[in-house]
Amino acid sequence: MVLTLTLCSALAIVSCRSHSDVIAGVDEAEVIPQAPDYNDPTMWYTVDGDANGAGADVFYVVSTWEIDWKTSDGRVSHYADVWNPTHREHMGIEIKGVGDYMSKGNRFYAPYYRHSTIDGFVTENEDTIQRRTRLSMHDVCEAFDHFQRQRDQHRPLILAGFSQGGMAVIELLKHMDDATYNQVAAAYVMGYKVTPDDTITCPHIRPARGADDVGATICYNTVKDVRYVKPVISATCCGINPVNWRTDDTPAVLHDTITVTLSPEYHVLVVKGYSGDEYPPYGNFINVGDIHGCEPWLYKECIAENIALRTREWHKAARQTIGRIEQRGQLLVGTTGDYRPLSYREPETGEYWGFGIEMAQQIAKRLNVGVTFEPTSWPTLTADVLTDPQRFDLAMGGITITDARRETMLMSDGYLVNGKTILCRKDEASRFTCLADIDKPEVRVMVNPGGLNEKFARENLTHATIIVYDKNEEIPVRVAESDADVMITEITEAPWYVQNDERLAAPLLSQPFTHGQIGVLMRQGQDDLLQLVNDVIGEMKADGSLRQLTEKYGLVY
Repeated sequence: MVLTLTLCSALAIVSCRSHSDVIAGVDEAEVIPQAPDYNDPTMWYTVDGDANGAGADVFYVVSTWEIDWKTSDGRVSHYADVWNPTHREHMGIEIKGVGDYMSKGNRFYAPYYRHSTIDGFVTENEDTIQRRTRLSMHDVCEAFDHFQRQRDQHRPLILAGFSQGGMAVIELLKHMDDATYNQVAAAYVMGYKVTPDDTITCPHIRPARGADDVGATICYNTVKDVRYVKPVISATCCGINPVNWRTDDTPAVLHDTITVTLSPEYHVLVVKGYSGDEYPPYGNFINVGDIHGCEPWLYKECIAENIALRTREWHKAARQTIGRIEQRGQLLVGTTGDYRPLSYREPETGEYWGFGIEMAQQIAKRLNVGVTFEPTSWPTLTADVLTDPQRFDLAMGGITITDARRETMLMSDGYLVNGKTILCRKDEASRFTCLADIDKPEVRVMVNPGGLNEKFARENLTHATIIVYDKNEEIPVRVAESDADVMITEITEAPWYVQNDERLAAPLLSQPFTHGQIGVLMRQGQDDLLQLVNDVIGEMKADGSLRQLTEKYGLVY
């Protein structure tokens, strides 16, 4: 796997590739410790403090604990060795302490990783820091990907890290895709910087503006005076006061005696009434006017409360669409009503029936609401889904899952296989054995406008005579009565017409021109509804009811 990660420097972009690529070019005199195996429980510290399932999954990245060390043959290593019990013990001091307050009401996970030793940071050289931490960031990404594969992704996600771990939080926000970011309730960058380049290049990095904005990045660094800002650590472009959750210079009082004020110019916390003497200086680098060592501890009560708040807000936002539907008491479903046997509206009665209609009723049943069907059409389907004010909650009834639709909308898991085929007159079935037999000037091909049938015909039948006919449900009759020779249709639709009109045939039904799945379509931002729909589909597959429904309508399961 190739990962492209931008490190926390405004100066350069660094690629985080496979493990072999990451260590390539390392000086032979240096020692690269064995890579962690995140399938091994030894590589994790975990606490399950979520008794009722209402909390979040916290992914915490520990700070720097090791200095450069040498092997018995004199070779130096710039990295912690995760297989060395002593190194894990060192990291565990911080991890356990943070876990004690972040795990309350949550599930807490912290990987051990080959963090870069403090010697690289002491150089205060951005190039050296970037080069040394590339391996470390690679480990964190590997751990996070493993964690994501294992966890219940219906739960909110909290990212948090201190110092080098804060750097890793920034990298994870860049590493993840949009679907993963939608799971993020908050990201806490404690004791590290966010650069202007970070915010420009990564839309997932959204500086917090208050106490409850979901998906925000909370960044803070503590100093006694702004002159102690360290460029390689705390020269940040954003910050927030974790005591009063303000981004201006309104002071806040912590523990009755400590005044914490955010500098709007430097975006760091200036504290008065607190010495930080419990964190001794490391050379002339940290804890020398800054109070770098305090970040995970001084504000821990504030951070714990804020994690709980942002988790609650994430849950509210995650159920926003469902809540609106439940309040309304009706699920609004857009459907074309012209696609037997998936979605058909009887002209005389206005009643809808079909496979997709019954699927929609199952979704409404899960929501404990009624269902109302709203008319749409193939040419206007996308516009109808995206229009404001919103016309319906979701659309279904023969809608094929495509990458193009997924670029601008949400689509569920597939619940029915599909593919392009043809209808023709039975007495001409032997005439059409492949697509080439159809793609001839004398063959009249009829399609409904604006959908994938027309798109397929125009892309693949450049010689045939294409006729666009407005009413999809009438095209089979037009073919049967010789107004056209072929209808481009789907393997879901063709069998119904063959069974109900003895004049028609579907000679290529077992050899579809395309292969796909039919799913449920909805607008972006309705992830809660999408998850519920996928749950319904999954349950119907598991209990056999989906197969029974396909058999009822003579469809391919």
